Amino acid sequence: MHSSKFCLDIASDTPSSNRLIDVIASHCVPVIISDDIEFPYEDVIDYSQFCISVRTSNVVREKFLLNLIRSIKNDEWARMWKRLKEVENFSEFPISIKGR
Repeated sequence: MHSSKFCLDIASDTPSSNRLIDVIASHCVPVIISDDIEFPYEDVIDYSQFCISVRTSNVVREKFLLNLIRSIKNDEWARMWKRLKEVENFSEFPISIKGR
């Protein structure tokens, strides 16, 4: 994971999952597969600046995810990665799925 540019974070049914924290700690831009995720500190952290969120209905579309990742230019990835490094100190927090 540590050498990857992007890492998948697929929503689970347990709010205590640490996948996003692991991804952030690995300095890997998260690709979050979820329809209803609540991020900790989302009132102060703009996750769209360093995460890619994908609805589950789009993931099943043929080559959607692959094309999405390939469409991200190096300068955009670098901007996201830089922001990820800025917020990594917040990475010791719980993540929950809405309604769970």
